[in-house]
Amino acid sequence: MKVAIVGVGLIGGSIGLALKNSKIKIDSIIGVGRNVERLKLAKKLGAVDEFTVDIENGVKDADFVFICLPVTLIADTVKKISLFCKKEAIITDVGSVKSAIVKKIEKYFTFKSILQPVFVGGHPIAGSEKTSVKFASKNLFQNAMVVLTPTKKTDKNALKKMKFIWEKMMASVKIMTPEEHDKIISFTSHLPHALAFSLVNAVDNLEFAGSGFKDTTRIASSDFKMWADIVWENRKNVMTSIKRFKKELLKIEKAKSKSEILKIFKKAKGKRDKLCQK
Repeated sequence: MKVAIVGVGLIGGSIGLALKNSKIKIDSIIGVGRNVERLKLAKKLGAVDEFTVDIENGVKDADFVFICLPVTLIADTVKKISLFCKKEAIITDVGSVKSAIVKKIEKYFTFKSILQPVFVGGHPIAGSEKTSVKFASKNLFQNAMVVLTPTKKTDKNALKKMKFIWEKMMASVKIMTPEEHDKIISFTSHLPHALAFSLVNAVDNLEFAGSGFKDTTRIASSDFKMWADIVWENRKNVMTSIKRFKKELLKIEKAKSKSEILKIFKKAKGKRDKLCQK
């Protein structure tokens, strides 16, 4: 099996390492990108076996192509490489927004009359505020959830193969529609990032910030351009999640007794403790 990874950063690099660590027979993994020095580092770290800055040569022989790029670039990249990929190739992505990406790709594929590779939308819920391949890990997806987002048009065999590959990388795979994914992730991922950025901006005397503040705002050190794209692409759902959060914050603001605040905090602690036990 030959694999191409377009965009070999934290996620792309971790995919390469995890595939090599799996029991899947991998003939070769080629990294595709624009920055030669980053690609050299990816090869040095063992995330890829070879690399190229020529996307056509990079994907033409691949059985599986992972697109690990910012969400605004994924659909156009899939469109571009579909002209060069093998007709039996499976293309997937790792974008944190699914509905807009999947719609654009399926709209393009609908108008093609020749045989073509297939696309399966994906999103590994793993990573950190770091983005470089030097932070990649073969264990990044171990016990992490990966969401695959098929539609009625998705090839069932391709979906089955992608599920198998992610499970071999030790991930837990969930299957849902792109729309359902975007609603859920707006609360569990996009809202927390928006809050972290906002919290940092709301505070002036950061010299008094301790470990609690640093823990709470860790993800505000993420790639701000990437996250601006993500929040904007999923803005309708993010707006809904922000409104929900405002309601919860308002409960504290309007509390008329300490017991009301205790009740709110106790409920939150219980939910958080349960989450950490998983």
